[in-house]
Amino acid sequence: MKLSLNIFQKVLITLLVVTLVPLFALWYLGNSSAEKELTTKISENLVATTDTVATGVNGWDETNMRAMRQAARLNDIISMNNARQTPVLTATIASYEWVYLIHTLGTDGMDVARSDGNAMVDYGDRSYFKAIMSGKDEGRLVAIGKTSGKPSLNIGVPIRNENRTIVGVFAMAMDLGVVSRTVTDIRIGETGHAILLDGDKKVIAHGDATKVKTALQDFSKHPALQVEGITDEPKVYMDGDVKMVGFVRHLPQGWTVLVEQQYDEAYSAMTKMRNEARLLILIVIALVAGLAFILGKQLTRPINQLTDIAEKLSKGQLDVTIPQTRRGDEIGSLARAVERLGVSIQMAMDRLRKK
Repeated sequence: MKLSLNIFQKVLITLLVVTLVPLFALWYLGNSSAEKELTTKISENLVATTDTVATGVNGWDETNMRAMRQAARLNDIISMNNARQTPVLTATIASYEWVYLIHTLGTDGMDVARSDGNAMVDYGDRSYFKAIMSGKDEGRLVAIGKTSGKPSLNIGVPIRNENRTIVGVFAMAMDLGVVSRTVTDIRIGETGHAILLDGDKKVIAHGDATKVKTALQDFSKHPALQVEGITDEPKVYMDGDVKMVGFVRHLPQGWTVLVEQQYDEAYSAMTKMRNEARLLILIVIALVAGLAFILGKQLTRPINQLTDIAEKLSKGQLDVTIPQTRRGDEIGSLARAVERLGVSIQMAMDRLRKK
């Protein structure tokens, strides 16, 4: 069935199209530009925050490693003699409040000297010790400390004699509080936080304590770590039923920094802008529809009146009044033409009567 529209409907549709098409086009272009700009700012913020955490962690770690390497080159330490080493260890630990133990290990992993004066312990099973004995220049391990019984960072460097032969390991065990504060103090809005993971992707520090259920919790399956390209630029991913945006950076010591924020909060400004734009569009539609209705009625009412008058003239009803003849627009011209038509019909009928 062919769709038929009257003049009023056509005028209404025309006004709506002419008004709303440009409005929607401007909204789309503005929305796309704003979203792109906001995404860039969010990405820059996440990357900058990650850099801040990475700089803090790397600086703290480098301070510890530098002190250990310097101490490992002292003759008293190289001697691997308990009586000579103990005073050095005691003096060194006094400068580092976050370190609770400094000790030296023989090539078998057994303590040679300790800063705390406790009984000697075998650390031969620790990965940092094995790493150094295999020829590496440093070793790290985040684990439950044998001395503290709490999560701690254990780092070690080789002790070499004048022939560059490894004669032992110089090691520190420290509380994770300092490096944890570097991470937990980072906040992005209400939901943004940082996470620091060790080489085995176990949590060293987490900005949201509610997400850590056990000491050294395994985060190797964290959704962010499965996202391709997240180390190049921030990416969006799902963590359970929560949409997140995050960025990952791998540190030189094998650790990983993840900074993430809930997507809804990060893009709240965009959501607000979209809601306001939708409300504005609805208001404009209502105003345009109202205006189109009024204008359409004003335009079609005289046309409909002239149509009725023409219908009466065609039926011989010549005593009609045409009020639109005084108008100066096209409708006035049409009204005057209809009036002349009525006069012509009247004259024709008078001639017929005379005959």
